[in-house]
Amino acid sequence: MNQRKSNKDWQKYSERYALYILTDELKIPRERIVESESPDFLFDFEGKQIGAEIVEYHKSRKETEARKAYQKVIDNYKGEKGKLTSIIVFDENVSTFNRKDGEKQLQDEIDGLLTNPDYDAQYLQSADKWDFDLESELPVSVCSVGICQRVKTEILEQTIRNKENKLASYKNLHDELNEFWLIVYVDMYEYDYIENMEKPTIVTLYDRIYLTHTVDRVLRIK
Repeated sequence: MNQRKSNKDWQKYSERYALYILTDELKIPRERIVESESPDFLFDFEGKQIGAEIVEYHKSRKETEARKAYQKVIDNYKGEKGKLTSIIVFDENVSTFNRKDGEKQLQDEIDGLLTNPDYDAQYLQSADKWDFDLESELPVSVCSVGICQRVKTEILEQTIRNKENKLASYKNLHDELNEFWLIVYVDMYEYDYIENMEKPTIVTLYDRIYLTHTVDRVLRIK
């Protein structure tokens, strides 16, 4: 399988999974969901024909840079990697990440936090400082793969705006549909919980907008 096809298959899988998080909660049988294009899926709900478009929550450039740098530091880490499951949460300061000397700073912070959970780190936190039991309340993989960041309202709003201009073409293609939903999915391995996030106030023509997350499941934002 070539790389382009592999990426496309993974994207479709991710979209389907994001949809199922919502439709399972709404008790919509999976066998009634039809894959489509423009929008991505079609199904009926409460007597209405629905078209659902799926989009991934956009990452900021700084977050992408920080994630790559962090992963490089982890890959090259010389110590016992199992200990790293306790210190990989990125703080809000990721927006100030400096690619030039960021890797060295991340390495210094990892070494500092392994020695002392109260180490004064700019980007990383220690899971020892969280107010829940890591082993029982979160899968360790959430805290061993990369950056955990809170979903930012301004980036979420931009994600929605980027899909807004496609809605008119969807309606022209599917005049049989009664409602159009936008489902924004959040990668559980990169983002923190969504339940306490501030809801966006963006004006949109989508009939419903949902944010789906594999830990918190579903948040309706319109």
